[in-house]
Amino acid sequence: MKRNSQELLLGGARARGNHRFRETRLAAAIALGMALVGAPCLTQAQDANTDAPATTAPESAAMAPSKKNTAAKPDVSEMGAITVTGIRASLMSAQSLKQNADQIIDSVTATDINALPDRSVTETLQRISGVTVDHFLADDDPNHPAAEGSGVLIRGLPYVGSLLNGRTSFSANNGRALGFQDVPAELMAGVDVYKNPSAEIIEGGIGGTVNLRTRMPFDTGKTTAFSFGINDGDMAKKHKPAASFLYSNVWESDTYGKFGALFDVAISELSTRSDGVQVQPYVLRPTKTDGPDTWLQDADGNWRNDLGATVADGAPNGQGYVPGGVNWRRMDMDRRRIGLYGGLQWQPNDRWEIYSQFFRSNYNLHWSEHFVQSNEGNFYNPLPANGTNFTYDDRGVFQTGTITSSAWRGDPALGPFGNNAYYTTNRDAQQFTQTTDWSNGFKVNLTDNVILSGDLQLAKSVSNTLDFTVYNQIYMPPLSLDVSGSVPSVTVTDPAYLADGHNYILWSAMDHLQHDYGLERAAKIDLEVNFDSAVVRSLRVGVRATNSHRYSNNTNSSYNWGALNTHWLTYNSPEDLARADTLPSWMQSYETLGNFYRGDANVPTTLWFPSSELVSNYRKAIPALRSHALEGGIWCPQETTDGSCTPGSPMSDNNMWEKTQALYGSLYFGTPDDRFDGNVGLRLVRTSVRSNGSVTFPSLSSASGSLGNYPQDVIDVMFSGLTEPMEGHTSYKNALPSLNLRYKLTDDLQWRFAAGRAITRPAINQLNAYLKVGASWAATPGGQSTLAGWKATSGGNPALKPMISDQFDTSLEWYFAPTGQLYTTLFHKKLKNYIADEIWLQNIAGQTLPVSGPVNAGDGTVKGFEIGYSQFFDFLPGAWRGFGVQANYTYLKSSRIAGTTSCDPNHNNGSCDAEFIVNNQPLPMQGLSPKSYNFTAMYEYGNWSARLAWSWRDRYLLAEQDSGDTYVPVWSDSFGQLDGSVFFNINKNVKVGLLLNNLTNAKTKVLMGPSTYADSDARINNPTLAPSGYVDQNRYLRSTFVNDRRAEVVIRATF
Repeated sequence: MKRNSQELLLGGARARGNHRFRETRLAAAIALGMALVGAPCLTQAQDANTDAPATTAPESAAMAPSKKNTAAKPDVSEMGAITVTGIRASLMSAQSLKQNADQIIDSVTATDINALPDRSVTETLQRISGVTVDHFLADDDPNHPAAEGSGVLIRGLPYVGSLLNGRTSFSANNGRALGFQDVPAELMAGVDVYKNPSAEIIEGGIGGTVNLRTRMPFDTGKTTAFSFGINDGDMAKKHKPAASFLYSNVWESDTYGKFGALFDVAISELSTRSDGVQVQPYVLRPTKTDGPDTWLQDADGNWRNDLGATVADGAPNGQGYVPGGVNWRRMDMDRRRIGLYGGLQWQPNDRWEIYSQFFRSNYNLHWSEHFVQSNEGNFYNPLPANGTNFTYDDRGVFQTGTITSSAWRGDPALGPFGNNAYYTTNRDAQQFTQTTDWSNGFKVNLTDNVILSGDLQLAKSVSNTLDFTVYNQIYMPPLSLDVSGSVPSVTVTDPAYLADGHNYILWSAMDHLQHDYGLERAAKIDLEVNFDSAVVRSLRVGVRATNSHRYSNNTNSSYNWGALNTHWLTYNSPEDLARADTLPSWMQSYETLGNFYRGDANVPTTLWFPSSELVSNYRKAIPALRSHALEGGIWCPQETTDGSCTPGSPMSDNNMWEKTQALYGSLYFGTPDDRFDGNVGLRLVRTSVRSNGSVTFPSLSSASGSLGNYPQDVIDVMFSGLTEPMEGHTSYKNALPSLNLRYKLTDDLQWRFAAGRAITRPAINQLNAYLKVGASWAATPGGQSTLAGWKATSGGNPALKPMISDQFDTSLEWYFAPTGQLYTTLFHKKLKNYIADEIWLQNIAGQTLPVSGPVNAGDGTVKGFEIGYSQFFDFLPGAWRGFGVQANYTYLKSSRIAGTTSCDPNHNNGSCDAEFIVNNQPLPMQGLSPKSYNFTAMYEYGNWSARLAWSWRDRYLLAEQDSGDTYVPVWSDSFGQLDGSVFFNINKNVKVGLLLNNLTNAKTKVLMGPSTYADSDARINNPTLAPSGYVDQNRYLRSTFVNDRRAEVVIRATF
């Protein structure tokens, strides 16, 4: 069909006409609803895309029950959707649907996803008000940024329910949630965000719920579509393809009725690179270290107790904050997504519809990393080089200086006195995740006013991870460090020392093997009764039950590190240790990290690393590394080939079984003039959980120093390498009421209110019955590290309760033009049983150990507001009327969580012993940015359409304690990114375009602090001026990263 000139003028599409559906409401609930209006709350009403699949075909007139005395509404399958073509038409349709919906739902359709400069569902979601995304591979890993967005947060909370076609879905390695970055955006018909779900929405998200909708053939009709693109990053410099193909058709027969089939396949590849520089924790250093217990080693190897004055000379008040070292790293990542989807629909007559949906997503992630990391035993080791002083700013924070080390280097010494211990490391990680969802359902009109529907679902996900790291160690000559600029600068006083492979020792290795599996069976049945009344509209009731099993043979804490050649092992001469230039050439490589940080970071980039051939071939590396290890220092891999040793961190089987039952109902009501309407509902849920796992003890192969004076029987138990079984179970019931009201002040101005209760169950890995015991080591002046005790990491806590949110929303919405709207929403969430990681003391095998893991830390609140505005400037003449703007702003404020713990910044590197555990000051909730906003400039006129989209979020807490090197609170600094797209319609079927990402070369920065110091008695060998309980309120730069700027050329066609 030809488009007229007006359609072309407005961007090639008209707004789709409003589809109608029954408004189902109950007059008897009006009194209850009005009574609740007075509560201090609010809701953004959202489309009642309930447990029923959102993508079943819209009802035909013959199938639909009577709609007498029923107010006009958009069809539920279209609620909140955006028209399939054209930015302008999208805004017009979205505005009409938002204005007329029972509940507020923010939605983006596949066309809008393709039009935005985003290749992932995750990054598309961040354009919605109140939604932010993380830019790290995992929310607990601040050392590895992600070029594409990862975790989704709604109103600052990461506890987001994920649905696929209105049913729960998950990725095995993501706990309960579906990894949105794992899902090809090309398969999606739409993405819906519910911020205060009704009783009909499956429970699970106190932040909100995201529903991914796929297409169905009755909606799509006879259609063939494809797309193809090539993307490239300016740092990775690799061309990668992305393609999709869809075919849909519908056939009708007088005998067999109407039948439809749809097939969709998509593949997307991406290569990215990130470079970063990091600073180790800052320690308050004294002006003097007099006394028999506060020894430092000078550059000549002499142990003295009068060196402190040289550290803080020149600092205000004679005390300075000095970093423990500096790191730099490069990560190269390759990602592939493959998605398959099929949908079948059969309508044998006017009353019955039967459907089947199959979805599969394969996600492959491979990344390799070269990093150079300070390996000083303690963060108090750095000293100024002889004849030099550190410089400080007005706060006493270190700015510049030439750093030497006071650390022990073995006996005999492995490196020159004063040189700094550093790792040069190569890491290779491979992860494969497959998610499968197969659902079958029906819908039948029992009468003109009664609809019965139901479905059966089988969801399955598997994930396999192999993560392997090999470490060299070098004692670098004194380093000149400058942290006064935006990027720390490092210069080695003797660069030639780095070029000599004989100065590098094959030091250690670490492996991590993980297999995750999840299977869930679900069944539900719903009944909808429509009444012939303009007041009592309808009643919807339903039941749902699930039975799931999750398995993991490991947890994220089980990284199996072991020594190969180290200074605490027995050797006669430093020449006994394996050196880079004496190993087979395939095991080591002399590499340059070219154009590091786009050339804007001054750090040494040419060094000896373990080779990529070694770390990318785990099974070949096992015998090679063990053959070049000192006796007694054998790293024992988790996947042993001959059974001759016990891994320091053995793998452990963890199983979790969960059953849920839900009974729910909603009543819909209104007034005859349709000025006032709403719904009230209740969802009753029962959950039972059973988990079994183990306690794992380290083996002697993981020992990294002297065993001290511990009795042999204690050593035998705590270094047994054994795995002991443990289990746990819990059950609980929850009642989840909901209320949604709307009052139309005028035809263009309306007010909404909602109240409800939501829950988020603990993540699957938080319920694992798993405990990993490890040794703690303390540095001894003049000697090697000595066993100081043990610590434990809890992989989970089966006794955890679900987090609960009592939440309220109210909004005022003004629709002043066909493409013009202005709205504001206030919201308030009162949270209970908030889950956070803490450290506590526990008796294990007769020893008192500090244990870190998840607990229900207490209660809190989140409140704030959202403002949104969109408009095309149709009042302008000619081509100028093609300009438009979309903007939204979110402000959040949360109560602070008390009781979380971290570590004294002056702790031993790589561990947090019991005496260094400290209580943090109350901290905000993780992931919550006080401010965030989006601004999109649009243009659509004739055959051209273009967008520039800016997203920004404020600083937020990443973790109460970083589980990597720092063990102190870490934050993601404020971050903004500019993306863009431009498309040209060649004809009505084909368009070409260019997608652009990260146009402004955004930097991802991580901060650390505030830092709390332990009691003075805990730091006999770790000298610091800080008194007991002192809090350093500074937030220091921990990391700064840069990622690719990306471009993709795309062609799309639909027939």
